Amino acid sequence: MPIRRLLWCVAAVLVLAGPALILPVDAHAAGGVSKKKKRARGKFVGHGVPQAELRTDPLPRPSGRVVVFSRNVHEQADVNIYNEDGSFNQAALAQLDRVFRCRRMGEERAMDPRLYEILSIIYDKYGKAVEVNSGFRYQRNEGSRHFHASAMDLQMAGVPPGDLFKFATKLDAGGMGIGRYPNNGFVHIDFRAPGEPSYRWLDTHRARTDTVGKSPSKMWRRSARPNT
Repeated sequence: MPIRRLLWCVAAVLVLAGPALILPVDAHAAGGVSKKKKRARGKFVGHGVPQAELRTDPLPRPSGRVVVFSRNVHEQADVNIYNEDGSFNQAALAQLDRVFRCRRMGEERAMDPRLYEILSIIYDKYGKAVEVNSGFRYQRNEGSRHFHASAMDLQMAGVPPGDLFKFATKLDAGGMGIGRYPNNGFVHIDFRAPGEPSYRWLDTHRARTDTVGKSPSKMWRRSARPNT
């Protein structure tokens, strides 16, 4: 009978195609195994710097001019860090310390003035304002040079971070840490603790502002007034 034969054919097709109709189709599956696209993770690669690769000539005497701004604290400064006799201008340093303060706590520290001399040399080369991403940080990771007011993260409009990194490494006569953060667009420059060797690194992680190390130090009391 035609109808009975037709029903038998439909039933046979449903039996054979049943698994395909029930299971979801994965467009990226191969051989029945789903291949999920893994999110690329960053990496940290660092190394010490041999003495032979450090600068041997004295650093050039900078003009002393430093032009910086910070979107984090919404302040900027255009100062000369030197007096006419070559000594540090304390008022200028204090103005820069204000721009370099901890953005979370509003706490200020006297930054290592050598960082400002490096900034002046960078300004003399490129003639552009420097954007400071981070200076002093009142953070839980107290081993960080940021916590010790001896580090800065910076970038410059129109200057590739790789170029800025290479130039900064030429200024290291010993005891400096210089790192590249290409995915975040900035370069880290610090002066190591006394006796520590120079260090270089590449960090391709994306910036995270919620890490435990960067959160406020447990020593911080919210009722305390920032040091100014």
